[in-house]
Amino acid sequence: MALVCVLIEALGQLLIWQADASALAYAGAALTGFGYSLAFPGFGVEAMRRAPPQTRGLAMGAYVAFLDLSLGVTSPLAGALASQVGVQGVYLAGAVLVGLSMLVALHLMRSPGEGT
Repeated sequence: MALVCVLIEALGQLLIWQADASALAYAGAALTGFGYSLAFPGFGVEAMRRAPPQTRGLAMGAYVAFLDLSLGVTSPLAGALASQVGVQGVYLAGAVLVGLSMLVALHLMRSPGEGT
């Protein structure tokens, strides 16, 4: 599930990057939001599935803390990138980074869970 979600999110970012009309930007934003809203729980389920039962609470806490940290770090970095290459470059970078998360999702699909 996480793989499909990040694919949808990346497609949304690419649509925004190439949007020359507001309708395309809105469609890209909708796809990005839809993909992101389901990717977070999709990867969370994988984290829970792979953690031993006695450490699942710790695994979920670390997962959520990392999300908070990443959102706090990437916002200023996106602003710095926008000042260098323009706002469109931020969406291209977002698509590339979401694409990298596809590699993580593929790896998770191919490797068996440890905690089950």
